[in-house]
Amino acid sequence: MIRIRHFLLVLLLLLTSWSTWAQVTFRAEAPLLVSLDERVRVEFTVDKEPDGDNTFQAPTFEGFNILAGPSISTGMEMQWINGHQTTKYSRTYTFILKALSAGKHTIGAASIVVGGQRYTTKPLALEVIDEGASRPNLNTKPVAPERKNPENAKKSDVNITSDDIFIMLSVSDKEVYKGEAIRASLILYTRVGYPDVRAFDLPLFNDFWTQELPMQNERSRAEYNGRVYDTYKLTEHIIAPQRTGDIKISSAELDVVIQVVTQDSQPQSFFHSGRTISHVNRKLRSAPVTIKVKEFPDNAPASFNGAVGQFTMSCKAPEAEMSANSSNEISLTLSGSGNLKFVTAPRLVLPDSFELYDTKVSDNIRTSASGASGSITYTYPFVARSAGEYHIEPLVFSYFDLATNQYKSLSTEPFVIKVNDDGSVTTAAPQSGRAYTDYGGRMKQLDRDIRFIHTGRLAGSASSLFIFSSAYWLIVVMAVALFIVVYVMMRKRIRENRNIVARRMRQADKVAVQRLRMAQRSMTEGNRHAFYEEMLRAMWGYIGDKFNIPQSNLTKETIREELYRRGVSSADAEQFCQIISRSDEAQYAPSTDSDMGEVYDDAVSVISKIESVVKR
Repeated sequence: MIRIRHFLLVLLLLLTSWSTWAQVTFRAEAPLLVSLDERVRVEFTVDKEPDGDNTFQAPTFEGFNILAGPSISTGMEMQWINGHQTTKYSRTYTFILKALSAGKHTIGAASIVVGGQRYTTKPLALEVIDEGASRPNLNTKPVAPERKNPENAKKSDVNITSDDIFIMLSVSDKEVYKGEAIRASLILYTRVGYPDVRAFDLPLFNDFWTQELPMQNERSRAEYNGRVYDTYKLTEHIIAPQRTGDIKISSAELDVVIQVVTQDSQPQSFFHSGRTISHVNRKLRSAPVTIKVKEFPDNAPASFNGAVGQFTMSCKAPEAEMSANSSNEISLTLSGSGNLKFVTAPRLVLPDSFELYDTKVSDNIRTSASGASGSITYTYPFVARSAGEYHIEPLVFSYFDLATNQYKSLSTEPFVIKVNDDGSVTTAAPQSGRAYTDYGGRMKQLDRDIRFIHTGRLAGSASSLFIFSSAYWLIVVMAVALFIVVYVMMRKRIRENRNIVARRMRQADKVAVQRLRMAQRSMTEGNRHAFYEEMLRAMWGYIGDKFNIPQSNLTKETIREELYRRGVSSADAEQFCQIISRSDEAQYAPSTDSDMGEVYDDAVSVISKIESVVKR
């Protein structure tokens, strides 16, 4: 059995080695853009040893003159990686060509035999441009013609003009909308080789959001004004305008040193070739670029906040049924491409009895040469304080589609949430049919406070001697006085009950004290979760009732602003918000009895301070 395993292992290794060896690569390389008078170097390279050089078949090179070739070169590279030796083999067949005419030409496929199998390259497409003048070459500069005075003809300096080397800021679009991404590339154009860069000043992208893209050594060829240049991409940025109107991008500056080779027309000696190398300093400056940023059309929807691009929306709906005073959340994900980094969360409108906490944002955004793409997820956590069935409006996100130049809106379905009573919330339903929520028994039913007038027959007195007696008049006076007192008290009570907001504001401190007592009881029992839950109810409920702030609008920032407006010191306001934060964080985190005691004492102290300031 062991021998069989060893045999299979050796066979597997042999098959793997053979399959690796069998992967032969045979490719052709040549510049895609050349000038008519330029020599073209074409190379055919195979990475495995061929069956013989005579098996190599070159293409016909139609439209070209063969100046030299094929010249054959062999390369061998050996590497040791983790104790294993790897060998890279290459064999290259090189031709030097010259185009016969301008236009588009095709170099056909070459073929070679490796391991008894013939492999072919892909045809190459070349574009030949007639520049009308010879392309300068620093390594082989043309020799100046003879002059009558040999003293003036010792050297022929090559004049490097602004057409031979320059930099250009290339932008993908010059007329865009606000927030639309543009690709800005700083490119070096040269016909005199790659210079030595000494100093580099980037253009200023004022009024643009910018992000630099990682650069590789990107070299290519391009035609500009009928001439062929070697191009080098120096930097590349993704920029997005942040205002409308014409925005000017300043010039970039580049200090370079160019190596120039000159040839003496009359060498001084046999041992002197007459070639001289000199260095020329040049300061290159790109032309400024103006971007026209257009206004958005006027028919923007109300939910549009400047999003530009193409987006899709997905939503994770909240739980359809929950208990009062428990948490729930809505999760919304926006995906697509555009100015994702500047997208704002769609507005969520909740009932007054809901508490909406700070929206959580998580993103997965990638920036490439085509712009920003990815997704952003918004999570809306909230707590329902009242029992009942609630209908929540859908979330709406609008954006400007660059493909159609139109506004588009994405919307979720409406949300329906049923909140069950957890025992701490009561609901009264007066005859008006509107639901009123009682937090801790602060509202009372008033249908039994005043009775209707009795319409039946009244029972008469058995004796008429009582009428107009002293006792009678005493009772009448007392009844009138009692009626007046009761009437005044009832009128006052009715007025108070009509203004439930004022009632809640007056009783805010009492309700807070009741909840703090419940929190103290939970602390004594060692029930940490219940303690911090009651502390949060006490703090949030106190501020909401005291200053008549709907639960859905209650945030720490709102509390700070309201307390400051009421004359409470900034230190006390900050302490109040810190108690909420500590209770919120410690509700599910480990804590000690001393921590609970400190939170409780701080809450009692800060509420007392607020009461003393507000009641002045």
